[in-house]
Amino acid sequence: MKKCLLLTIAVILSSVLIGQVMAGEELEHTQKDILGLKIVNFTEDSNLKAVGAQLGDIIITYNGEKVEGIKHLGELKEAVETSEVDVAIKRGEKEIEFTIPKGQIGVYLKEVVPEHKIDNDAVIIDGLGKLGWGIGMENSFLGAVCRIDEKFGQNIKYEEIVGLSGYGFRILFYDAWCPSSPDATCGKDVGIEILQKLGYKSEAYTLQSETTEEDNEEYVKTEDELREIIMKSINEGWPVIALDLIEVPEWGLVTGYQKEGKEFFCRTYFDNTEGDEIAQKMPWVIYTITDRKEVNIMPEYRNSLLLAEELYNTEKYDSYFSGIKAIEEWIKALKDEEHFTEAYEEQLGEKLLTNWWIYYSLTDARNNAKEYLLNNKEKFEFDIELIDSLAVLYGSEVEILQNGFQYVPSPHTGKSPSEWNNEMRANQIEILEELLGIENEVNSILRVIR
Repeated sequence: MKKCLLLTIAVILSSVLIGQVMAGEELEHTQKDILGLKIVNFTEDSNLKAVGAQLGDIIITYNGEKVEGIKHLGELKEAVETSEVDVAIKRGEKEIEFTIPKGQIGVYLKEVVPEHKIDNDAVIIDGLGKLGWGIGMENSFLGAVCRIDEKFGQNIKYEEIVGLSGYGFRILFYDAWCPSSPDATCGKDVGIEILQKLGYKSEAYTLQSETTEEDNEEYVKTEDELREIIMKSINEGWPVIALDLIEVPEWGLVTGYQKEGKEFFCRTYFDNTEGDEIAQKMPWVIYTITDRKEVNIMPEYRNSLLLAEELYNTEKYDSYFSGIKAIEEWIKALKDEEHFTEAYEEQLGEKLLTNWWIYYSLTDARNNAKEYLLNNKEKFEFDIELIDSLAVLYGSEVEILQNGFQYVPSPHTGKSPSEWNNEMRANQIEILEELLGIENEVNSILRVIR
């Protein structure tokens, strides 16, 4: 369907870092529109969690002043001159006040704005869960699949979708530094495959444009045609998996429409309302569900490890290096110092972004693979000792990768890309070389299993 999405990951997770306060990129709205800042996750050493704050609480005042947004909270935080500060939150209909040390708060936040007006003629599919960063669904396509299967299928856990699809065992690297490498539908498309494994029949369509590359013109649609396809799916009770609804090209779900399809309701990774969001754009790739049949998912656990061996030993899918070869090419690219020296600041920023996003996504994928193996040992129909060995190796990988984040600068720090220097890349190379050694051990076990 697509070779490279060129996702702007710097915006996707370009969070405003305030001590340890972090939130997704803000939608455009005035300060008076913001109702508060919703807590969507905590850091391990969260001061606010320690005093009793909970997920879903909404911060409404900080140091006695109403919080008008992420940026405003940072300003309030910097202005504190006392050793402690009062934070008021709303929990349901209750308002609760906590006192915490000034400085780091230790929460991941999302701005909450008023709900959108729903017209009388609106058609909305209810019962689809929220999507978002920091809630354990870091791959947006697989997160969308998980929400669909919660409502219509077997309610398979996200970690199992990651494992069954093969994504937990996959790594892709494109030597032109494409940030789409972690996308589930790029290179080896494990996104469409997991839909099939779960019993869903789907069709993919692309929005027609001057740059559209599509072998089958039947699936290239004008904006009006795409709108009709989406409305037809909603009318039949099926949400639509769609790319680029809000902010930047990430996957989400079209959940309804109003005004004869001129407004789409959606669930995305950038929602600021508690209910369904209104899409800002016409998506340029969609997957429609046309049917679902009951399937026996049990054989797919065994098949997922057979797929893992294929992913490790297939050197390339489309333009993307895969498996062992992908890590080798990643290391090779990081060693090309002349290429980094000659890069413009913008080019260097794109490489930094891509490097961090692949690293971050790989860490998350391997962590889900570990949990998938540990929680489904009996289902693989292989020697449980081998499954345990794989889980231990993946656990080691996650630990190595997590400890190495200090050498992998993220795009949301606000620092100049030029600060990603030779020494930091050299340290990352050491980490990836250590990782490669473990990946080869994993591969040897996968080959035995096959």
